Amino acid sequence: MELVNGVFEIAEEFINNAKYVKINKVNVEKISTFLKKISPKKVIQKQYPTQKEILIELVASSINYCYWYGVSTIRPNGSSSSYLYEIIHNSFYDYENSTTSFESCLNVLIQTLSIKRFPLLEQRIIHLKQLLEYDKGIKFVESIQHEKNFEYYLNGLVSIFPSFGSDIFLKRASLFFIEIYRKYGWFEEYMYKLHVPADYQIPRVLNHYGCIEYHGDVDVKIIKEKLIPKHSKMECEIRAATILTIKQICDNTGWNVSDVDDFFFWKRKIVNKPFHLCITTDY
Repeated sequence: MELVNGVFEIAEEFINNAKYVKINKVNVEKISTFLKKISPKKVIQKQYPTQKEILIELVASSINYCYWYGVSTIRPNGSSSSYLYEIIHNSFYDYENSTTSFESCLNVLIQTLSIKRFPLLEQRIIHLKQLLEYDKGIKFVESIQHEKNFEYYLNGLVSIFPSFGSDIFLKRASLFFIEIYRKYGWFEEYMYKLHVPADYQIPRVLNHYGCIEYHGDVDVKIIKEKLIPKHSKMECEIRAATILTIKQICDNTGWNVSDVDDFFFWKRKIVNKPFHLCITTDY
């Protein structure tokens, strides 16, 4: 688990010298105590996915980021992760197990994303085309159906596709495997070791529950919807605190990372405060 341990180590480095974000251990214990009194929701649909179903998850994870534009509440033409999945499923409706079919389905997807005006369109197209290079996307999915060696495939995902490996916190790489687990039950033992996909929503909810606290300047930026630069100390501290807080909650409760991530993600609608704005393909 070298890659995963590396993410935790980097997160620790940021938080050990944090200026903008603090983990409130008392409130982390409080939410952990609450979670131990309830059971996590398990939503495993089936155990034997088709190649097409795994391929759709790979495609979705490669472009699952940044749906807002300008401010958190502006979503061009209703862009969201749910809508993205709907568009991908429609684009792959006639998919057959062939390279030609994969390319044609991706072209339909790219055309639809363009017409629907999804934010960061150029980056999304670049990331989708990485899946086509030397049939890498097809080959990766074909191999993952025969083995369930999590670490081998995580290393492959990060090293084969630059779009997944470029994020130092490996958000979309983590999310790909969590989605495979949620839908098909694969890699369950590794869900107790994996880091959370640190994005916009989870730190927002953790802040709502007082598990992570922001310096006054950060709060002002978030409330006034001011941009926080990608890879800045402030942005990295927010994501690092999220990763370490979720890990602590997992350790306290015995829940796995998918369970805890799911709980906080579905609580996002009770939070009025906007999420931090950072223009990035990382999340």
